[in-house]
Amino acid sequence: MAGALEGVRILDCTQIIAGPLAASLLSEMGADVVKIEPLEGEPWRLQAELIPKESRSYMTQNRGKRCLAVNLKHPEADALRVALISWADVLITNYRPGVPEELKLDYESAKAIKPDIIYCEGTAFGKRGPDANLRGYDIVAQAMSGLTASNGTVTNGLPQQIGFAPADVITGYAMAWGITAALYHHAVTGEGQAINTSLLHTALTIQAGSREIVALDSDSRRESLDALRAARERGATIEEILAERRAKAPELSGNIYYRAYKTKDSYLVVGCLGPGPRARFRKALHIRDERYEEGFDRSPEAFRRIGSALVEQCEAILASKANDEWMEFFHASDIAAGPVRFVDELMDDPQVISNDYITEYEHTLLGTLRGPSPVVTMSGTPTRIQRASPALGEHSDEVLAEIGFSVADVSRLRGGCVVG
Repeated sequence: MAGALEGVRILDCTQIIAGPLAASLLSEMGADVVKIEPLEGEPWRLQAELIPKESRSYMTQNRGKRCLAVNLKHPEADALRVALISWADVLITNYRPGVPEELKLDYESAKAIKPDIIYCEGTAFGKRGPDANLRGYDIVAQAMSGLTASNGTVTNGLPQQIGFAPADVITGYAMAWGITAALYHHAVTGEGQAINTSLLHTALTIQAGSREIVALDSDSRRESLDALRAARERGATIEEILAERRAKAPELSGNIYYRAYKTKDSYLVVGCLGPGPRARFRKALHIRDERYEEGFDRSPEAFRRIGSALVEQCEAILASKANDEWMEFFHASDIAAGPVRFVDELMDDPQVISNDYITEYEHTLLGTLRGPSPVVTMSGTPTRIQRASPALGEHSDEVLAEIGFSVADVSRLRGGCVVG
C-alpha cells in the first residue's frame, strides 16, 4: 500500500538536524525527498566521519532521501534551480535569514517560479527582531529559551543543556507537522503558502512552566526577575540562583512521587501523578505523608521538614532491594515505575522488538544499519523507511534526468563543477 504522501515531491535544502529530520519524516510517509547539498557535503556529513563524507549524525537525520550535490552559487546553476523548484511540491530551508535570498531559495523567488509552492523555513530565532540574523544551534536556543536553566543540571559549576538536542528535534517535528497541514490545504484549495518556525519558539513552547496566568502570576514573575537581577549583580553562581528559586517553592521540596531512586543494584524511577497514584505509593511503602492530611500546617518550614524526612525514608526503603524486585512489586501495586537504562540496552529489548520499534535497512557504503522504525504506524497508508541516508551525490544523475537534463547536459554540469 502507498504511503499517505506518495507522489509528493520534497526539495530539501537543509542541514544539521531540524530541517533534515523534517524531510526524513515526510519520506517515511511516502514522499519523494531530494536533498540538495554543496559539492563538499553538508556540515553534518563531516561531523566525526566514519568514512569520508559519512557520519552517524548525518545518517540519523537523512534516511529515506535521494541526494543531488550542486553548487547553487555557480552562475550556471540558475537553470538547475528553476527546474528543481518547478519539480517540487514543497521546498524546505533552514538557513539564517538572508541566506535563502542569496541562494534564490527564498519564498518569493520560489513562488515566482511555482506559484503554489509550499515553502517551509526553519530559523534559529525567527525572521524578525534583534537576534534574527545571529547564528544559532540547539545549545544556544536551549540557553536563550530558558530550557538550560529549567533543566537544572549543573556540572563543575556550569549549567548543562539537555543532551539530545530537543530544540532541533521538536522543530523538525513541527516543520513536518506544518507541511502536512499545508499539503492538505493545497489539496483542498490548490494554494501554496509559507511556513515558519524556529528553534527558539519550539524550545520555549515545550516548557510547560513558561506559561502564566496574567492575573495570578504577573507579580510573582516580576519578583523572580528582581531576585534574579540582584543575584547576578552580586555574582551569584548558577547553583546559588537555582537554590534560591527552589527555596521560594517549598511545596515542591520533598518530592518522593515523581523521581529517580537508587536501588540495591541499580536505579529506577517512579511516576505518581495525581492523588490516586500517590495514595497507592504511600500504601505500598507503608509511609505517611502529613502534607495530604487535613489540618496540615502549610508553612514553608513544615513543607521542608516533612519533605526532607520523607525523601530520606523512601531512599532508604528503595535501597533495600534490587531493581527487579522493585519492578515486580510496583507493577503488582499498580504503580508506574521503570528501570533507568541506556539506549544500547533497548536494541534487543523484548518490548521494543515486539512492537517492531527497531528495523534494519541497507546503506550503500556501510552495509546493514539498525535503528528506530518510523515513529507512527498507519493501517491504511503505511509508513516505511524508503532507503538509508544517501551517499554524497549518489542520485545526482538520476534526479537531473528526471527534471529534464540530458546526458550531455549532465556531463557539462559535472565538467563545470556545478554538480557532483
